[in-house]
Amino acid sequence: MRHFIAYHNQQKMGYSCADIPEPRVQTSREVEGLEGVTVWLVAGEGENPKAYFLAAKFVASHCERNSTSGSKFPYLIAGPGSLYKKSIPLGGTSVLAQIRKESANFVRGFYETKNPSIVSALNALAPTKS
Repeated sequence: MRHFIAYHNQQKMGYSCADIPEPRVQTSREVEGLEGVTVWLVAGEGENPKAYFLAAKFVASHCERNSTSGSKFPYLIAGPGSLYKKSIPLGGTSVLAQIRKESANFVRGFYETKNPSIVSALNALAPTKS
């Protein structure tokens, strides 16, 4: 299974991860052909110090051009999964440090991780559906 990490910056997006209505990510990266991958959404909110959260986990089923009017991000990836919003803080965790290093402090935005320790740690944090 392939795993991708997306970063939601509240300041750049103009809204909180708590306001996302369904598991989805808007991105500048091409998403065609990514159906079936797991997407982890990490959100950064506030200013110094910024608070980080695991905001969502979903399996991509819609990978398409973004039809959201006025969006700066031309692609949308969405699918069934879970919205955690701000219920899973990442601040001070080793997985946040690993993600920041791997993503060049979130510069990569939406990217594939092949690091099994990151995937394992995210899975441990994410509640399982009952």
